[in-house]
Amino acid sequence: MANPIKIDYPITAKENMQMVFDKKKPLWVPNMTLDKGVIFNTADNDRPFFGKTDYDWFGVHWTDVPTVGGQMVTPGTFLLDDPAEWVEKLKFPNLDEYDFTEAGKKAAENADPTKFNFYLMQNGLFERWLSLVDPAEGLAYLYEEKDTVKEYFVKMADYKIAMMDKVIKEFAPIDGFINSDDWGTQQSMFISPALWRELVHDEMKRITDFAHANGKYVDYHSCGKCGELARQTIECGADMWEAQGMNDLVAIRKRYGNALPIQIGMDRDWLGSEERTEEEIINYIHNFVDTYALEGGLLTSTSHKDPKIAELMANELYEYSTWYYKNK
Repeated sequence: MANPIKIDYPITAKENMQMVFDKKKPLWVPNMTLDKGVIFNTADNDRPFFGKTDYDWFGVHWTDVPTVGGQMVTPGTFLLDDPAEWVEKLKFPNLDEYDFTEAGKKAAENADPTKFNFYLMQNGLFERWLSLVDPAEGLAYLYEEKDTVKEYFVKMADYKIAMMDKVIKEFAPIDGFINSDDWGTQQSMFISPALWRELVHDEMKRITDFAHANGKYVDYHSCGKCGELARQTIECGADMWEAQGMNDLVAIRKRYGNALPIQIGMDRDWLGSEERTEEEIINYIHNFVDTYALEGGLLTSTSHKDPKIAELMANELYEYSTWYYKNK
């Protein structure tokens, strides 16, 4: 369903967001609730489509869990009993067997060309690894058999690049890719930044370089506390990072500024309380912009269960951040 909130922007949302990704100061803080489009491909079975319980192209069985709004590998069904089996047992899909053109036509009909339209690529390099084998065994193996695991990351990156190439050639027009992965827990990264550099860094850079060579941007999505990867994320060429609040985002923003655009979420629990007055919500948005906007590089979103408050937040974010970037 289209978002009913409309703001009379002086340029398109896409043009403004592109300024952020190009490391320039935008006219306003992009509101990903209004300014972002995600184009879904029903023919892409890298993971079963949202809400489905089924097998993916690799043979992994996923169970939809409505209470958490997502899917997980069905317990007891990991493809590999031992991580070392990946060399023989992991079968990569032949992408030539699948046609994205029909799904692309339907997606293009629903795409808003004034928004920045992303293609969601699920199961990033690391998340895919953890879908194949018991995570404890899989994480230990990363340290014990680095050479063999490096081969996995290279081949999986090759597959991701082939998928991007297919999307660009066969699917609907898009502006960028969301590389959806998980690199951390609520408390720390799954592996050390040093091991991430050994195993993942170069392959993420290859993926990002391919997108850039084809005129597309890349959003690094990762749940968890992985702020220690900020420098490597910049080195890999990421155009933005979707961050979560357990990271020290104030320090990261001050240190890297425009070099690493970050999507930072507002505190939904605080904002969603029925005790909040409109004045308090407006002050919260002002403080949020004052804290994180700097000279650019900030993206956020506005949402609320009360449509009137949601509209208030969207308008206030636009009006205040426009003033901020003109006067700061």
